[in-house]
Amino acid sequence: MELINLPYGKDRVSVTIPKHNFIGMMDPEFAVPCADPEKSIEAAILNPIGGAKLKDIITSEKTISIIIDDISRPTPISTILPILLSHLLSLGAVRENIVIVAALGSHRYMTEEELKKRVGDEIYENYRVINSEFRKPEGLTYVGKTPEGVDILVTKAVMDTDIHIGIGCLVPHPTMGWAGGGKIIYPGVAGEKVVAYFHLLSSLYEGCFYGMDTTPIRDMMEKWVDSVGLHFIVNVLLNENAEIVDVVAGHYVKAHREGVRRGKQIVGYKLTEKADIMIASSHPADQDFWQSTKALQAAEIAVKGDRGGIMILLSPNFEGIGPNPDYPKWIGKDDCDEIVRECILGKSVDDPLALAVGNSISKLRRRRRVIVVSDGVSAEEMKQCGCEHYRVSEFQHLIDKLISENPNCRIAAISNGAKTLLYE
Repeated sequence: MELINLPYGKDRVSVTIPKHNFIGMMDPEFAVPCADPEKSIEAAILNPIGGAKLKDIITSEKTISIIIDDISRPTPISTILPILLSHLLSLGAVRENIVIVAALGSHRYMTEEELKKRVGDEIYENYRVINSEFRKPEGLTYVGKTPEGVDILVTKAVMDTDIHIGIGCLVPHPTMGWAGGGKIIYPGVAGEKVVAYFHLLSSLYEGCFYGMDTTPIRDMMEKWVDSVGLHFIVNVLLNENAEIVDVVAGHYVKAHREGVRRGKQIVGYKLTEKADIMIASSHPADQDFWQSTKALQAAEIAVKGDRGGIMILLSPNFEGIGPNPDYPKWIGKDDCDEIVRECILGKSVDDPLALAVGNSISKLRRRRRVIVVSDGVSAEEMKQCGCEHYRVSEFQHLIDKLISENPNCRIAAISNGAKTLLYE
């Protein structure tokens, strides 16, 4: 028997699989962290890839917004921010002219304690640190319309500043191919309808963009970012322990693409055999079911054929379904494309973002048999999704049952489903 040990939040869960059934763990080799992360961050900032150096754009008169990703991401913001701020101040930037904005997209608002922990106590006490806005009109600025007439709105606190700097983490992403780069603006600090718009368009495609260098959605997003302005980025690549392995900085497209190139070598795993049953731990996207389903999109490529096979999502889902309660309803529907098209053209839906992401996962759910192993969501909620549900205590029973149904099945697993890139 093979004992496999998978992350489940801060804990780990183990199951045994007969040797003849187990392909192996499809995890990238451990990436050694930087010997001196602070020096690596500083070196990246001083030697940007493409675009202007900060010393060429920062003056004492300029107002600056530093846009950081939120707690759903493992980015070590409290390590990066002090180095960036020190550099900005050395170039003449004035502390009172700097605002730090947590890019929520449409995630829930971070609490004061979460913001403080994200940036560090000293920075929180000495700088203006706020959540982005995505709902309240008074917190948003109109910057144009999409081709279909959707208002493009961006957080006012960002648009009111002269210089925009983004800090984020480079990991594969199901809509944009990879996170990082211009995504910190769109959908990071955009209005809720714009966030939904990107996901609605993406959900009309079959398959998944996870891990692609660029996608039709990213290409569109970057054109919008170009008109708004993202003057500098700092993006990190992390290993499975959330330690910094590499850093890129500079132009939001050129630095991003170089980061993607390096990232494939860090988080990539080349497939040698496909599985009948694929087990995916959602780590580190463990916050809720809204985040954890990324692991399904990452792992699907490892399942045999275009249809069929079994996918098991292992996730704590600490906050349950997440901020979009309609999400399960749309996952459970068998064809939402027409509703998505009508929504893009202006038909009212209570939660268009839940419709968009739900439609994408619904397509995956119809291609594969999806089983969710979690104590954070209920059997009733998963039934609404069209998925099966088991508690963590039943995980071994589930594996034994599936093997009894198909004694010659081949099983594989990934430990960090939300940040591993499987490729053929």
